[in-house]
Amino acid sequence: MKYEGHRLDGRYQIDKLIGEGGMADVYRGTDLAENRVVAIKILKDEYVGNAELVRRFNNDSRAISVLNHPNIVKVFDVSVNDKVHYIVMECIEGITLKEY
Repeated sequence: MKYEGHRLDGRYQIDKLIGEGGMADVYRGTDLAENRVVAIKILKDEYVGNAELVRRFNNDSRAISVLNHPNIVKVFDVSVNDKVHYIVMECIEGITLKEY
């Protein structure tokens, strides 16, 4: 499922897809409660039923949420439920690592 135009948990308005990876897609969105632009990494639908991949996604999100370094994006929120697993991070404008 593509999430453009959707709202997650009544708080995160998803604007557009900005990146695709093996396990997850990344969208540019708006945190309506904080009035800021964010990046939202959403686990792909086909993996939500895979317990091992969900466990890895959750472990990764917990691990990065405690990191604090100027060269690492800040994690604002992590949400795990039966339908959607996502991480909300600061959105950094510029070229991707792949482009670099």
